[in-house]
Amino acid sequence: MSSTVKQMIYLKNNRIILTLDLKEYDVTDCINEVIDELKKLKAR
Repeated sequence: MSSTVKQMIYLKNNRIILTLDLKEYDVTDCINEVIDELKKLKAR
């Protein structure tokens, strides 16, 4: 089965959802943590 990124990652109720193997995962908090860490690295 072939999926596009737009089909795999989308917004639902203001949350970022990743769909893998027909299951939905809320990855909003994980992505926010990555962004925060990247900001720290950039500030160095």
